[in-house]
Amino acid sequence: MNFVQQSLNFLAEHKKLAQTARFIRPDAAKEIIAHADELMHQTFTFNKTWDMERCLTPYTLPVIDWNNHQNDDPEWCFMLNRMDYLDHLLLASLLTGEIGYADKAKEYILNWIAAHPTIVSEPSTRTLDTGIRVMNWMEALPYLSMLHALTEDELTRITDSMLAQMQYLKENYLPKYKTSNWGSIQTCAIVSVLPFLRADFQTDPLYQWALNEMTLQFSIQVYPDGMHWEQSTMYHIEVLNYGMKAVHYMGLHLQPCPSAVKQQVYALAKALAGQLMPSGEIETFGDSDRVCARDVLSRASLLFDDPTFRFVGLDELDPESLYVLGVPAAQRYATLPASAPQSLHYDGEDSGMYTLRSSWDKDASFTMFTNGSLGSGHGHSDNLHLSACYQGDPVLIDSGRFTYREDHPLRVQLKGMAAHNGVMIDDKAYCVPSDSWGYADFGLPLKNYVRHAGNLHYFEGAMLGHDPLQVWVRKVIVIDPAIWMIVDEVKCDGAHEAHSRLHFDPAVTVSPAGDHHRVTTPHTALTLTCPGTVSYTSEPCSLRYNEQQPHMVVHSKTAFTDSATLITTLCGDGITVQDAPVFQNLTEPTAPDFAQARKFILSPTESYTVAVYSKEIYRGKKVLSCEDMPYHAKCVVIHEKDGHKQLTILKA
Repeated sequence: MNFVQQSLNFLAEHKKLAQTARFIRPDAAKEIIAHADELMHQTFTFNKTWDMERCLTPYTLPVIDWNNHQNDDPEWCFMLNRMDYLDHLLLASLLTGEIGYADKAKEYILNWIAAHPTIVSEPSTRTLDTGIRVMNWMEALPYLSMLHALTEDELTRITDSMLAQMQYLKENYLPKYKTSNWGSIQTCAIVSVLPFLRADFQTDPLYQWALNEMTLQFSIQVYPDGMHWEQSTMYHIEVLNYGMKAVHYMGLHLQPCPSAVKQQVYALAKALAGQLMPSGEIETFGDSDRVCARDVLSRASLLFDDPTFRFVGLDELDPESLYVLGVPAAQRYATLPASAPQSLHYDGEDSGMYTLRSSWDKDASFTMFTNGSLGSGHGHSDNLHLSACYQGDPVLIDSGRFTYREDHPLRVQLKGMAAHNGVMIDDKAYCVPSDSWGYADFGLPLKNYVRHAGNLHYFEGAMLGHDPLQVWVRKVIVIDPAIWMIVDEVKCDGAHEAHSRLHFDPAVTVSPAGDHHRVTTPHTALTLTCPGTVSYTSEPCSLRYNEQQPHMVVHSKTAFTDSATLITTLCGDGITVQDAPVFQNLTEPTAPDFAQARKFILSPTESYTVAVYSKEIYRGKKVLSCEDMPYHAKCVVIHEKDGHKQLTILKA
């Protein structure tokens, strides 16, 4: 028995593959078999959670051309060549006892090999997809072997091609891959796969190169706060998924993953947990889809024995995780302890990503505030953007990505400033996407300030724009679970108009209601107040790749000279919002361009008053007051309940 066959036998026994079908729920089994049936007829749809470029339209290829693309989208070709669909064919064989599904999986692999007698640069051999494909082949081989679907000659042809493809990755490695998800996915695949193909892998130059490069990549791609620098949750997860594969497989061949890499992979998982919305889905931050990411944390809980990951993960191991990790992992997952994370907020001081939640329940409120560097080509013009969920429902959203096609105008539109919840002066953008991946110009984000005090939270960030020179400072005060106050301070010499946009989830409607606006979600309602002249439009958004739908955008426009302070409030139904006076020297009313306050009345006996200052106190007495409470600070919250008042300073 050769070394590769020994490796496959080891994996089949370690994962107890023969028992896999017992751990797949009937509803999941039905979906897997239905997808496998399509694949038996060479009909392809890409609708799995981590299909990076989804396509729900089925396309049938009577004869497979691996360089062909459908849907007018080159990404379709890349999805075809990744072969992320092999697992459903092999699981269908186990679920039904029909070897034909496994034979079809083998047919796809051998067909690809026959079409690529040598590995040269073409759409079907793009390096990112090659790394993913090699990993998918390696994970398919133990199943094919256990099902006796491989001859010795077929196994040799497959492994020879895998070795050639991995060598091709090294030979075509580009310097930019050091900081790209492309690079880390390729090296993670090599260090995971090669030890199962070569007994002498430790002395193999390819393995040594990939291990050293992977270690370097994780050290420079992951910020100290755990965020991937490319500023896209979807690709943050792709790096995390392949990092976890490396941790898992390196452990199996008794060459533990370098501790520095393992620490960075753990940090990526922690940062992801903080970004989950109450539903377990991720916001469409950067080039991301709204998909449930709990399965990723399920795998992380097994790798790191972290009970908080188990808490935010799935109730039981999903089929794709089961396929990779095996039956013993599913059995162990059922016994892992689970405990809710102690922190309700994630502060990405390095990345500029901040989130908070009122609890870890499914009906919690959730806030995301972003103000970091642009990141890679996946980064959007989303500085000072705010997303929010109320009682579990998405309310304020990011507009998404839709496509990567260079010829589609919606790609550039959705990356722009106007597709995010922010303010533009005279509707002139200074963060300007030029095409699918590039920018013609970009503003300068400044350092953020964040403070948490119980259920009171304060976010502040600023952007410097140009042509003309302008400053936009955004201050967001969140009073969990039902109050958001957005204070936008804009400065630009001369007469201008500030245009604020709020993008609402497609399931949300907004309608006028006197001096405010009623925001209706699937389960509840909120009250919105906006400055200036308000109007509504219906515009496209994209919660998933290749999908678009209309959503409501609320516009508010305010004319100003030199500077303006704009206050927007969003609060739960039944909360009344009133202006509140602010005083200097306890008795002298301040001007609106100096300080403003809003009082949120929850009931006859309880209220919160938020006072915010837009200028330094450089004249007069330095003692300030609001609601008869004296202080000296830039932002305070006064909580009154049953006649007792408590003042909290959120920014000194």
